[in-house]
Amino acid sequence: MAKKLLLCLFAIALISCDVEDEIISLLGEDGTVKADINGQTKTFTFGQNSVAAAITSGDSGPISVYVFGLAASTDGVSDNSETTAIGVTLIMDNPDVIVAGASFTFPADAVGGTYTFEDENGSTTIDADETVSATLSISAVDVLGERISGTFSYVAFDPDTNTTYTVGNGSFTNIPFFIN
Repeated sequence: MAKKLLLCLFAIALISCDVEDEIISLLGEDGTVKADINGQTKTFTFGQNSVAAAITSGDSGPISVYVFGLAASTDGVSDNSETTAIGVTLIMDNPDVIVAGASFTFPADAVGGTYTFEDENGSTTIDADETVSATLSISAVDVLGERISGTFSYVAFDPDTNTTYTVGNGSFTNIPFFIN
């Protein structure tokens, strides 16, 4: 279930490319996601790339389940372009836990991370979507201004290649934040 939810959140982030000009006019261009992926620093800047966070909900029988998702992706929309995407997901039973000062750690909390990559000709593909370890900390939330900041790190495993990827020193600063 978590994998499907994370894929949906990536789709939301990628769809935002289509309405990028409208979002920039409403929110500005200053949101940034930054992380070291296996030691190489990658920066995603809102406007150039897709960056977003959201809380969504769904019913699971008699209870509602909430998901906080953070996603960042490079182009990936144009043909023959390199795509790098990272994402963090937290499944929770109450969205009120997303507040400044909150911290979450896998496996005690249902927090996980993914790393995907595809080179420009599609010959190299990475799909590390099994969480080995993960942390997520929220440092600031501005619900009215629709912005959120914090830090994250995780280790994800790609079962197709039997390879582990470390995404460390992750930060998200003043990125668009939506509650659906």
